[in-house]
Amino acid sequence: MKRNARRKLVISTTILSIVAMGIFGGRQLYISRPGYGLPYYARFTQDAEDRWTALGGTWEVSEGSMRNDSNDRGAKLLTGLPNWKDYVLEGDFQLLGEGSAGVLARVTEAEVGENSFKGYYVGIRTIDNSLDLGAFDFAYHEAAKVTLPEPIRLFRWYHVKLKVEGCRITASAWADGMREVKTAPFNDPDCFRSGSIGLRSNGTGGVWRNVTVTPIDAAELAANSTAQTLPSSDELARLRVTLQTGIRRGGAQPLGEGTPSVPATQPVVSLQFLAPLGSPQASIRGSVVLTRPAIYVQDSTGGIEVQSDGTMPLKIGDEVEVTGEVNLDKSSPVIRKARFRLLRETVPISPAVATANQIADGNFDGRFVQVEGYLRTISAGSDDTLTMELDAGTQSFHAILPPGRSGSHLRGVALESRLRLRGISVVDPRFKKAADPFVILVRSAEDFEVVAGPPWWRPSTLILASLVGLGLIFAFNYLYLLAKHWRLRAVADERERLAHEIHDTLAQSFAGIGFQLQAIRNSVPGGSGALESQVDLAMLMARSSHQEARRHIASLRPESLGHIGLLPALRECAERMVKNANVTVETYGDDGGRSVPPRLKDTLYRIGQEAIANSIRHAQPGTIRIRLHRTRASICLSVEDDGDGFIADSNRAGFGLLGMRKRAESISATLMVKSTPRAGTLVEVKAAVGSRFLSWPWRRTRLFARDI
Repeated sequence: MKRNARRKLVISTTILSIVAMGIFGGRQLYISRPGYGLPYYARFTQDAEDRWTALGGTWEVSEGSMRNDSNDRGAKLLTGLPNWKDYVLEGDFQLLGEGSAGVLARVTEAEVGENSFKGYYVGIRTIDNSLDLGAFDFAYHEAAKVTLPEPIRLFRWYHVKLKVEGCRITASAWADGMREVKTAPFNDPDCFRSGSIGLRSNGTGGVWRNVTVTPIDAAELAANSTAQTLPSSDELARLRVTLQTGIRRGGAQPLGEGTPSVPATQPVVSLQFLAPLGSPQASIRGSVVLTRPAIYVQDSTGGIEVQSDGTMPLKIGDEVEVTGEVNLDKSSPVIRKARFRLLRETVPISPAVATANQIADGNFDGRFVQVEGYLRTISAGSDDTLTMELDAGTQSFHAILPPGRSGSHLRGVALESRLRLRGISVVDPRFKKAADPFVILVRSAEDFEVVAGPPWWRPSTLILASLVGLGLIFAFNYLYLLAKHWRLRAVADERERLAHEIHDTLAQSFAGIGFQLQAIRNSVPGGSGALESQVDLAMLMARSSHQEARRHIASLRPESLGHIGLLPALRECAERMVKNANVTVETYGDDGGRSVPPRLKDTLYRIGQEAIANSIRHAQPGTIRIRLHRTRASICLSVEDDGDGFIADSNRAGFGLLGMRKRAESISATLMVKSTPRAGTLVEVKAAVGSRFLSWPWRRTRLFARDI
């Protein structure tokens, strides 16, 4: 029975493991198939943009589009699965400056850097007014180039289409009002077989929308049923805005009619030494380091905020000349009513690495810096910006992150983590609190990174470790008790086997000997008194040996009391032993054994049974008193008789007494024997009873195992 149950448990566990592994393996195979996740439609919203991974640039979601306001070389934004194989990638984009931009397909091994990835690229390039198709293998290999029929215009929406089918790569592009241009097919014998998709800009910023990825068959069907058209663009309106704000591409040009004479450019640091009266005019030359929520321009001497009446289509990295009125009323100089002239589009400048104490001195005001600190709190502002409170040693400061992608990047960042931030250090009261010496305006979600996680000794970790430790302790305790119980069950099985062996051998032999002696007794002729007495004595000895064998068989059988109370069981046992004898059995106390763990109750029963048997066999008592006293913490059982008694401190202890002591030790109980010759014997055993909470493993294992 037990072997069948154990076999069923093993078979059930094996089947469940196979089913679980099959489900997991099937899911992995389903996910790894080339078509999983396709078709894909990019949703540039704040709740879905976290699927994209940025490598360079300052990427932010803006009005349903993805925007990069940086002139980084080779800025990439990636998404998708590495097992995407044959598909068509399409999307709309516009250039924000002179450079190139487009889309990527089958991207693998991507890193930060201009050419640091493998994959295919299609885009438009302003330097030669062309549509380019090529492959990147940590170096760019141009495969095809087609000159566009019209000059590339900034802020105009272009649509590109990149088809990767096996090792055949094709691309095309068009715009509203411009015919479609296609490249020659590119057959790559050592082509990249699969990879994710991405957006890429080089040397300028860009805006992307309507990015889709469709399998080859679905893409062909859509191409045959829809026209290649784009929504009407507003490039003329943007061009008018550009002319009104004075932005010019190329060399230095006049800022417009009626513009006053422009003063000579001067370093930013010199503006704080201008006369505080009035609003002196000044001109500076520097690189744009921030465009939102305010415009900051920095040169080699410092940085300054620039305020303009119009919207400035500037990008991070643009080198500009700024002319305007210098306001010295605030804690830092500010250029108001600014007019801009774009000198060139360059790579954004690198941050100045400084400590929080160095920045707090005010020498880095308005400059692009890199600083580290420990994250204390995160809070959201009314304009959806996120504010982080940090400290570095004794110096505390705040960092403000723009709305959009910052929220998803902060989801996995734990408090007390060490962060590395890149942003503009400002002391303007509009941004910082009164207690802060400065605040960092972070440009995008990519401008902060986790240097180190929180320390392990923080309260939440300690609480979790304590709970895990307690769980392990209870698990090990349960396993220990379970193993011990299995050992005891094995002992019980062995004792049961021995009982059957004794019953089938010794007990049957004694019965046979008694039968043969009775036959001899019946055949003894009359007048043989001596022979009859000897035969009667032999029959008595055989009968006694048979009864002793039966008693040992009964003691070896693992009979559990079950729901029977301990006191009634002992009374029944004593009355059965003294049946037809002149011995009185008295019991006192309540049946407190009902709430005792099964193993403890059975062991006490065996000790009481042995004490009763010893009293009947050796003491010739007139009365046997059995007492049971139960308290909240212990249980005490005593068996007392008024028989012959013996010397309790004798070294010649019998086998029965030694067996009782062993049983008492097995349950951590104390056994006391008091006896005086001709004054009776008292056997008392006292055991501690644990709480029900601590004894629950015994109750569980008791359901499917028998106690000895």
